[in-house]
Amino acid sequence: MRSFLRVFLVGILILGLGYLGACVYAKDNTGQAAQAFNGYNVLVKREPKYVKIDNKEAKDEDGYGNYTYDLKSYDADGHEHPIKFMGMGKLKQGHYLELDTKGSYVYSYKEVFQKDIPSDVYTKLNL
Repeated sequence: MRSFLRVFLVGILILGLGYLGACVYAKDNTGQAAQAFNGYNVLVKREPKYVKIDNKEAKDEDGYGNYTYDLKSYDADGHEHPIKFMGMGKLKQGHYLELDTKGSYVYSYKEVFQKDIPSDVYTKLNL
């Protein structure tokens, strides 16, 4: 019985360490697997991030007019995060978006005005 308990606890420890390692790896990774992991990860909180659209960074990867954007985003505290998301068509150059994110996973986006963006984030977006 003791050997079973030891094996069980060691297994739980290994799984826990593996899960924490995956969390660290997927935090700011923009790959598909990392985005999918972040979408279901209970340790990552859902938060808004802000981007400024730069169409030089847009790519029509699927050939159907859905452009993929690989941009720098900023959270409400002003910390920079890489983000990758797909826009429905080409988005307006120089406009600001608020992304509803969980880690690097983007649920949705909406256009916002300067007054809706925290001031320090706005200055970082325009550097």
